[in-house]
Amino acid sequence: MKTLITFLLLTLGWCTSIFSQDFPDEFCTCEKQTIQSEILDQDRIIFIYLPTDYYQDTSQKYPVHYVSDAPATSNLYYDLIRLNALMNDIPQSIVVGLSSDNRNEHFNINAKAPEYLEFIQSEVIPFMEKNYRTQDYKVFAGHSAGGDFVLYTYLNDPQLFNAYIAGSPGPIEQIIEYIKSSTVNLPTNDYRFLFTSIGSQDFTDTQSFKLLESLMHEIADEQHEYHFKINQDENHLSNIAINFQKGFLNLYKDWKYHLPDQLELPVSQLLRDHYQKLEEKFGYPPEIGEWEVIFPIMDQLARRGDFNNAIDILKYGIELHPDSDQAYAFLAKAHFDTAQFEAGKKYLEKALQLNPENQYALQIKMMLENR
Repeated sequence: MKTLITFLLLTLGWCTSIFSQDFPDEFCTCEKQTIQSEILDQDRIIFIYLPTDYYQDTSQKYPVHYVSDAPATSNLYYDLIRLNALMNDIPQSIVVGLSSDNRNEHFNINAKAPEYLEFIQSEVIPFMEKNYRTQDYKVFAGHSAGGDFVLYTYLNDPQLFNAYIAGSPGPIEQIIEYIKSSTVNLPTNDYRFLFTSIGSQDFTDTQSFKLLESLMHEIADEQHEYHFKINQDENHLSNIAINFQKGFLNLYKDWKYHLPDQLELPVSQLLRDHYQKLEEKFGYPPEIGEWEVIFPIMDQLARRGDFNNAIDILKYGIELHPDSDQAYAFLAKAHFDTAQFEAGKKYLEKALQLNPENQYALQIKMMLENR
């Protein structure tokens, strides 16, 4: 029992490590780039928010969320993405804030919305794919008139983005008229996601919002996932954060692996199956991070006293991250606590070989020497 308690107290350090990891001087890496747009015949600034370790770990590619009305709403959107990704509820992502000096024209489907959409499609997206490490998975989000523009983009070219998040769209009547007067062609060969909401105290008329939902379902099919929500007691401004967060949390509702109460297979096999399903849904292999995935699962298993599966998940983590000194240190302690001393010594030696300053491994070594 004493060894189990000691193991649990030490493994609880994973949470501290997440929230106290070393960050660069600027916590948010936001780069401003200027695109000389031939389509709009003007220079346009885009704001590019990168994951914290973007320049430290150059092996990773990231999905990209494009957000209208930068930098006001894109700043908020990135903070929501960053905080939810911290606990692996959603993937780490790049956020691109799209600026506009005339949103009433650029987002108006009866004015310059077609040109602004062409600007995004033909100039912004290619710029990002050429200059940044992007996965081929794109999300488009906007609020108010920007939400209207997101809906217009979805109806006009649903293949351009994989998911659409439209907050408090308005004037929503324009979108209703566009659906009624246009031949909307929503292809059925690919999965697409749409989330939109208004506040119960919003500017957007509730009946018009419900009419839009009805019209969308008439042209929908099983390949398209729709969410229409009315958020009680929220107004046009308070619904900005509510809609964004609910939107991408619904999009990634299956992202995080939840350890079942009873394990019918080795946990590594269950985790492989989970991430295989995610790859099939999103079209790219998700990163299975140590501190985000492997170590929290190990901690849960250790709390249960299931050291066999704790060892199994650590070995799977080493398979994914072969140079992880921390995984070897955890693996050494797990073997010592299950009286597998020779194996424990081997893993402890490997941990210190990879990182002679690993404090966890040094603590285990000191405990062994003081026995």
